[in-house]
Amino acid sequence: MSLRTISLCLVVTCGVAACSHDTGITPSSTTTPSTTSTTTYGLTGLVVQAGTTNGIGSAAVALVDSSGNVLTTTTDDKGAFAFGATLTAGTYVLQAAAPGYIATTSSIAIPVTAFTVQLLLTGTTSVTTVSVVITGPATLTVGSTSQLTANVLYTDGTQKDVTNVAKWASTAPSVATVSVGGVLTAYTAGTTAITAAFQDVSGSFVTTISP
Repeated sequence: MSLRTISLCLVVTCGVAACSHDTGITPSSTTTPSTTSTTTYGLTGLVVQAGTTNGIGSAAVALVDSSGNVLTTTTDDKGAFAFGATLTAGTYVLQAAAPGYIATTSSIAIPVTAFTVQLLLTGTTSVTTVSVVITGPATLTVGSTSQLTANVLYTDGTQKDVTNVAKWASTAPSVATVSVGGVLTAYTAGTTAITAAFQDVSGSFVTTISP
């Protein structure tokens, strides 16, 4: 066999070996785990003497969620309190108490930016709610919006803004709807009654939508 023939055989043999080489490595697929995030909110507020703007210091405040979980805090010397941004959206019970005052329990809907609690002095006549007074435009054009306000009227003549915690509803949602924060949105021409309920009282407001 000639030298040229031997060299050709070696080239062919090496080529076959290179083509048949198995590295033993297979591509791996990567997956990104799905994550879900829940929006949380904080709450700030005031505890004041009923009928005044006088803050009550060292008042005990408790916030209870629908599962019975309780968060507690106390007010500062100006009556202010705060809960961190750990609250999920929903309905909570807010309890407030202070020495020399009658404890109170309120229903509150999260999210809400701020909330004021009024405590009666011990021995004073109990103040009860009379009605909810809604303020807003009597007429609105199709496609426009307007912010309504709701205030609770008490037997002692004082009022409290409950716009962000009242339960809003429209009797004719095809004409106009109202958001949880009291924003009225007009859709079609017609008339609808808007109601706002807070605890055991409610109020109504009629608005007409024009083309």
